[in-house]
Amino acid sequence: MSRGTYPVKKKLPKNEKFPEKPIRKIPARTMICKKSTSNPSEWDPPAPSTVYIKIKNIPYETFKARLNEGLVTTELDQIRYRLERRIYCCEVCSKHVNGYCVITNRKIEPGWICKSFVPKEEFIYLDSRSGSETSLDFRYLSETGLRKSYLEDESPEENNLKSAGSLYEEGVTLYRQGRLRLALEVFDTVLSENPRHFPALFYKGNTLLKLKRYEEALEMFESASRINPDHPGLWTNTGFALVKLEHLREALEAFERSISLNPVQKNAWEGKEAVLVRVRKCEEKLKELQRSLEMSPGDAGIWFEKGKLHLKLGELEKSREAFEKALEEKSDNAEAWYLRGKVLFETRSEKEALHAFEMAIRKKPDFSEAWYEKGRVFWKLGNPKGAENAFKIAADLWESKGFKANAEASRTRVKNPGSGEK
Repeated sequence: MSRGTYPVKKKLPKNEKFPEKPIRKIPARTMICKKSTSNPSEWDPPAPSTVYIKIKNIPYETFKARLNEGLVTTELDQIRYRLERRIYCCEVCSKHVNGYCVITNRKIEPGWICKSFVPKEEFIYLDSRSGSETSLDFRYLSETGLRKSYLEDESPEENNLKSAGSLYEEGVTLYRQGRLRLALEVFDTVLSENPRHFPALFYKGNTLLKLKRYEEALEMFESASRINPDHPGLWTNTGFALVKLEHLREALEAFERSISLNPVQKNAWEGKEAVLVRVRKCEEKLKELQRSLEMSPGDAGIWFEKGKLHLKLGELEKSREAFEKALEEKSDNAEAWYLRGKVLFETRSEKEALHAFEMAIRKKPDFSEAWYEKGRVFWKLGNPKGAENAFKIAADLWESKGFKANAEASRTRVKNPGSGEK
């Protein structure tokens, strides 16, 4: 070819095409890397504080106040831990339904996360996921060191041979996976075979605590303490249950007992410190109310608040007197009648307590808590039919208000009205 001349493009016969260039295949690993960098939103977690505020359903100002008082540190650490290890992800988000996100209305992979994340109720206090052994020392409840130390010393008769032991292990696995209701059924089966199976009582109490059935959890811990009163973790969890029920002085005693049995317990020390803060606040508030009463001795509202604070501090006689003063001034206060009934029931004045709960229901017919307590009094007075009826009404009322945990607890009483009653 001479300089200045160009090659002539070869013509193909009719109906023929130029051969296509081969497509270069990109390795799968390269494609995955490209996708992860082009879609950073697949893992875009919220701040631990945001998750805490959503779980508790509180305004930011309340969160800030709690943070300044040191009351949320442990829970924030646990949320951060779950986010970092991707325990919290779309798979356990309340907005993840049938593989779709109800916020973005698009298909979501279970391992993704976004700023709108809110854990499902059963995963709020989830300690670990199946197969994960990295979170054994980071727990909401005191659990470490129970099974080995206890079961190694247990005789085959007390453990009801291998069947109860393997069932118990199955229950613990379900518990750790967050499948709490299934775990509860397994622990119930173990306890039906051997009511003195301490580990099953302990874990059943923990399961009920996570299901927000606090009174039943406390009853399980009390039953367990009659078998093994020197288990420090048991007293730590008893303290948590009492805090949830707002029995502050009793909670303080439980945490102190736990620390006396084992001083190296982060959860027990943190529980004690948090309760001490609340006790001091109650005592300061009581002083303020007392000064207010000196100026307005007939103020029913002040007497009512005073009664509630005394009740939290376990000062039952002072609490009863305050509620009676409140009712003298304002007899239509349904909650004052209800709380007066609670105090009377605690002090074993069952008939007076029954009258108080009936008055509360008369003033407020849909008062589910009063119906529930009325059921407990009926059982104590030897009226199981009345107890069943009251528990059923309480369960239906709670169900209609969306309080599923309370409804479930009440339905358990319908099946067995005397469960936990002494």
